Amino acid sequence: MPAPLTSNDTLRTSTSASPVTPEGGPPPTPLRGDAPLPPDTLARDVTGYTLSALLRPGELVGPPRAPEVNTAGIEAARKKTELRLGIELGVSRMRLSLLGHGFVLPPDSELRARSDRYGHVVVWDNGQAYRPIGPGALRALLGERRLDVAPITSAEVVTKDETGKRIGIRTRKVEVTTRAARSVWEIGRLAELGDGGVLLCRFLLDLMNAPPGTQVCGLDEVPMRVELRWTGQGSLGFELTGVLKKNDLSSSGLLVPPANASFAASPLEANGVEPMLSAPELAALRTGPVDVPPPPAGVSEGLSVQNATDELRLVFVDGVSAAWVAPGARALLSGLQRGRYNIQLRTFLGDASQTTMGQVVPGVIQVGTPADAGTKPIK
Repeated sequence: MPAPLTSNDTLRTSTSASPVTPEGGPPPTPLRGDAPLPPDTLARDVTGYTLSALLRPGELVGPPRAPEVNTAGIEAARKKTELRLGIELGVSRMRLSLLGHGFVLPPDSELRARSDRYGHVVVWDNGQAYRPIGPGALRALLGERRLDVAPITSAEVVTKDETGKRIGIRTRKVEVTTRAARSVWEIGRLAELGDGGVLLCRFLLDLMNAPPGTQVCGLDEVPMRVELRWTGQGSLGFELTGVLKKNDLSSSGLLVPPANASFAASPLEANGVEPMLSAPELAALRTGPVDVPPPPAGVSEGLSVQNATDELRLVFVDGVSAAWVAPGARALLSGLQRGRYNIQLRTFLGDASQTTMGQVVPGVIQVGTPADAGTKPIK
């Protein structure tokens, strides 16, 4: 039973149970990650929306104040590694494309979802490979290329009597709390959207380990802006930056799974160090080299990065994501000119982070200790 009204403008509900669908049918069934899906059956193009959005990591540390800092080079690198999302929403399907070079997943990977299934389908290799993932797996997928499912915890939803406007669309405010995060949502309405916006809500709810049936968005509603603040530390923001209605949205682009994709029995690999910026782009963060203390023995150039934890970490240089480092990996990040930088080794979600101010390059930086990584070898 829902909790009683606590005031005239606030309604608190506990949403651990799965709701009945708006059409009155049975609730969606969870996807399983160990078996292929049957072909999808959308037969014709549909009316829907194309959206653009950004994920914004919180608590990033910018460059030090120094004359050699190249503001233009830092801004160009930040633009390249922006966490951009291209989203297509039909009345019962979602296609979410991961754009830019700031994600851990392979370039142009996709997440797809449908209203009669809980969970998502991750698509990569130019649409040729896919893998279903159940509810609770998005944190591990986006952060570490893993398919681990985190425990789902109940969510408390508080509807506020507050309104606003985002990109010309009126919004209402909702607060959602789980054990993993506290969040503030601004929700708007798009005519004839159906359950498409609910699927986008499920994507964001999965990041905070909330039940996928948590009733935050209703029919024809879509999240416009969401601030997720993790229980321990760190935060992540979501914001729509553009909305366009289309009367001929391609049904083939919304199929779950894609028509020509093959089920991938093996998960994505995560080994070594993967640069997100090229050596010339890293060099452009400074106008030129400066004198610094001699580097440690065996290091003549660049930044030697060591991840002695059991979690994948991203290397942020002056607030810009420059590379990701697999658990137990060590490699050289080439291109940085001699000088001092502010370095962060943090998880994709920002719920674990280590910051080193004024890191000297050439130099060495490490997160964790060998004991933290168990018996995993250094690659």
